[in-house]
Amino acid sequence: MLKAFTQHPEAVGESYFEHLGSALGFASTMAVGAMACLLHGLFPFAFQSSGSRRIRELHDRMVTHRTAPKAAARLPAWAPGLALALVLTGVATWIATAVHAPVAPFALVAGFLIAAPLAGRLDLTPGLKIAERPLLRAGIALLGLRIALGDIAHLGVTTLLLVLGCVALTLGLGSVIGRLFGLPRGFAMLSASATAICGASAAMAVASVLPKGPEAERQTGYVVAVVATLSTLAMLAYPALAHLAGLPPEAAAIFLGASIHDVAQVAGAGYSVSPAVGDMAVTVKLVRVSLLALVVAAVAFSFASSARAEGKSLGRAALLPGFVIAFFAFAALRSTGVVPAQVLPAATFASNLLIGAGVVAVGAKTSIAGLKSMGWRPLAALACQTALLCGLAFGAATLVG
Repeated sequence: MLKAFTQHPEAVGESYFEHLGSALGFASTMAVGAMACLLHGLFPFAFQSSGSRRIRELHDRMVTHRTAPKAAARLPAWAPGLALALVLTGVATWIATAVHAPVAPFALVAGFLIAAPLAGRLDLTPGLKIAERPLLRAGIALLGLRIALGDIAHLGVTTLLLVLGCVALTLGLGSVIGRLFGLPRGFAMLSASATAICGASAAMAVASVLPKGPEAERQTGYVVAVVATLSTLAMLAYPALAHLAGLPPEAAAIFLGASIHDVAQVAGAGYSVSPAVGDMAVTVKLVRVSLLALVVAAVAFSFASSARAEGKSLGRAALLPGFVIAFFAFAALRSTGVVPAQVLPAATFASNLLIGAGVVAVGAKTSIAGLKSMGWRPLAALACQTALLCGLAFGAATLVG
């Protein structure tokens, strides 16, 4: 009995419900055509070609279309790579949340342990490019929602100037340190920016405006991996250092917020001392995060100027990328107080997820052998830059204390 319902649909290459849909479409077309023919008979000047046109349409749909070979449904070329990046980022986010750590290092490991081998067998490049560019930039733009200028202003002018001085000196002297260790100009700026601002997020943001190439991608993966490691060590060691130095709570908060790379690790270090120190340390850290867009714009402008000097033409987007403008816009929106507090956790989660997907894409192009081949110089440069920031932040804290 069931075969009577499926035999004919299968003969024309359709399922029962596909055949039902086609039949209903034919019926409606014929009904409209029949009405048009009736009206044409009554009013010969009207609907002169409607009936014949629908007969041709029915023939094309019922005979020509059905006998033509049907193309197999295919996913968009970007779907596999993007889906893998998002899934791996979700797993990395779950692990990072469980251990109270940043997402970036877990996303990087997932990238070169899972995505990289799969990329050698499957065409994941289109999707990974989407994760590495537009999704990453959207995540960086969303970081602006973390910035509330009112909260930052409560720190006071002295504290703000000291933190800004630490960042500026780390950027300037850190770039010099990188060059002294033989790093290329872009690599030195990348490592200094990651150290001075906000670790992996800053590294990914600055890397997005540096000249592209396999070497640049390998350098980005290296900086993300090393900065994450150094930041974890700082989270464990710096609270003990503040205690041994006898820093009062306010000074300890300034030291931790001005010296540790990632926001999550600043929170971990600060709240291990006390809730008040944790709150203030995170606010100090957000002062550094608020400078991210300025640093990215400065790096983009610097390389655009070099390109113009070499006779290359670059568009306005190279001077001030759109995601930098969006960062400022989100920060301004948050500072007006119109953004509901309930939105902020979701925005933070989305930002971490999008940046994590970009880190997965970078990790997919990174190999452990490639990182080892870079030698000791980048590691020494990053360690010295981190030590420089630690010393500057400790000096600033002692001035306040």
